[in-house]
Amino acid sequence: MKNERLELLSDEVRKGNPIGLKEAMEVAEYQTGLKKEREARSERRERIIKSLAAVVCSAVGGMALVLGEIDDSPGLGGIGLILIAACMYLNSKLVSRK
Repeated sequence: MKNERLELLSDEVRKGNPIGLKEAMEVAEYQTGLKKEREARSERRERIIKSLAAVVCSAVGGMALVLGEIDDSPGLGGIGLILIAACMYLNSKLVSRK
């Protein structure tokens, strides 16, 4: 959505050079649109990171649960179970938000 003319006018505004009222309104709308695009990209990136974190956390919890049972360590198995439950909760929140 880059517009060269509006980018140049935005630079003029940043420098403090006077521009016309119509151009100033165009620049304001343009900058608002750019801000909304950045926020949407940021939200998508955040959802992807949270999803990946939930998957990695589930894998670590599953390994901890299995290795805790192999080693006969109830603490490690419990930690793995808690990690898996926390990841299930996180995944349910992510899915319900979409």
